[in-house]
Amino acid sequence: MKVMNYKDAELKAEKAAKGAGIRWLLSERDGETGMAMRVIEIEAGGQTPDHAHSWEHQVFMLKGEGRVIVEGETRAIAPGSAIFVAPGENHTFHNDSGETMEFVCMIPVSATKAYEH
Repeated sequence: MKVMNYKDAELKAEKAAKGAGIRWLLSERDGETGMAMRVIEIEAGGQTPDHAHSWEHQVFMLKGEGRVIVEGETRAIAPGSAIFVAPGENHTFHNDSGETMEFVCMIPVSATKAYEH
């Protein structure tokens, strides 16, 4: 069992992003075999890079407002929004609010090898 406050996880800058960082909460290091859990934080006016990869994202918005752009389609996002990004879809998250945007982002444990965490 692991119980922690997400703010106790180190915030690591996300490469190629503008004002975005990742807090790794649960991953293969904790014995996870299915999904890894992270919290992504994006500063006001910041964004993640526009990118695609071979794994899915499951996202739940906690704080802030902005937009997600997937395959050129833009949708507004706010606290309570649940977002699914399928494997191979080009996507980016933009923080359009005046506060830090925070969202939980789940990815397959197999995808964590692409990240330094």
